[in-house]
Amino acid sequence: MRTLPTTIWLRGPLALLALASVIMVLRAPDERTPWWGISGNLLDINVYRWGGHAVLNGIPLYEGLLSGDDSGRYYAPMPFTYPPFSGLLFTPLTQVTPRLMEAGWAVLTLGLLYLAVRMCFRALGYRSDHVTAQVALCLAVISLSLEPVRTTLWLGQINVLLLVLVLADHLAWRSGRRWAGIGSGLATGIKLTPAFFWAYWVLTGRWRMAVVSGLTFLGTVALGFLLIPRDAVRYWSGTLFDSQRIGQDSLVANQSLRGSIARLAGLDMAPTWAWLVGAVLVAAAGLGVGLLAHRAGHRLLGLTLAGMTMTMVSPFTWGHHWVWLVPLLVLTVHYALAARRWYVWLLPPLLWAAAANWVQSFPDTNFPNDRWVAMGLFMLGGDIPPVVFATITNVYPLIWLVAVVLTALLLRSRSATTAKLVDHGTADNSSPRAEDHRRG
Repeated sequence: MRTLPTTIWLRGPLALLALASVIMVLRAPDERTPWWGISGNLLDINVYRWGGHAVLNGIPLYEGLLSGDDSGRYYAPMPFTYPPFSGLLFTPLTQVTPRLMEAGWAVLTLGLLYLAVRMCFRALGYRSDHVTAQVALCLAVISLSLEPVRTTLWLGQINVLLLVLVLADHLAWRSGRRWAGIGSGLATGIKLTPAFFWAYWVLTGRWRMAVVSGLTFLGTVALGFLLIPRDAVRYWSGTLFDSQRIGQDSLVANQSLRGSIARLAGLDMAPTWAWLVGAVLVAAAGLGVGLLAHRAGHRLLGLTLAGMTMTMVSPFTWGHHWVWLVPLLVLTVHYALAARRWYVWLLPPLLWAAAANWVQSFPDTNFPNDRWVAMGLFMLGGDIPPVVFATITNVYPLIWLVAVVLTALLLRSRSATTAKLVDHGTADNSSPRAEDHRRG
């Protein structure tokens, strides 16, 4: 098994960066800025609560906007956009006060974030010792200042839980567990987009895993029809296909392929045919390179590319859906440690800079001075040249593109190295795939 370097020159800088991340999350923007402090919003967890309340009280989930008791923030009514199983899953949230629910959800999200990073190190074959635990903790805390994670925590979103469920399936498969697939099946029942992993399981030869995942998902659908049949019929017969319930494709917050097409074309809604053609090409590229990475022994990298590709082809992808940038950050550190070239260490800070939750002054007539708000690079405004503006408003799709290209170059480099070794008479077990197998 692999071991992380014990030198303080790794953990020391990471600890300082983790401290800076905490300060950035807690103090930028200031908690006194209405709605924008880390504990000042939490809209989505309250919408989950309203969904659970609607299920328990026979209120239709999808025939209008939902509202309910909150923590005194007075949210506007909101639509419930998740499958019926989610409404059932959220019913326990109604059994505690809103404040207790919000605090508990924040603690759960933080714990799941650390768990996700530890799972990534385990998937990479690192020994589970105190050094790995400390490095994982530092990277988890550093990840707090990534926009997808910070916004997930700020809104009380469920993204990190879905990430952990899929990672659990991957680790279960590596350990030969027969239940591998249940995690991604449950994730699909909560939010449909993880169904994309079924294609990846099949492409990588994990047929049983795909079947288990699909059957688990069907179980969540059946549960919805059994317990809340009216909502289930409404959702699966029409609400599912109404993407405009979320927002226009061209919103800069929509960091998907469809959003990029709409913005680059100057349209509110991307043409369906253009999105479908582009989605097929993006899925083929992302899954194809992910498959090659999996076969070459870079299995977490392949899985991460699949997760990022899922967010690319989704009709509407909020920035906080890109939590697969957390495994990507772990992978950049992993490859930087393994590489003998100094410039590979540029990857982690460049990724962080592109995905960080930046802070800017934002004028608002409701406040005497400019308010400081926290947002992703894609929402920065001001007097920006058109080319730069087009780049930053599509920054997450560009990260996907760079990740796919760099992975292809990595695989090509490893393939060329292996070919030279074989030409010189080295045994086949020197290949990266065999090396990965030997390291566990």
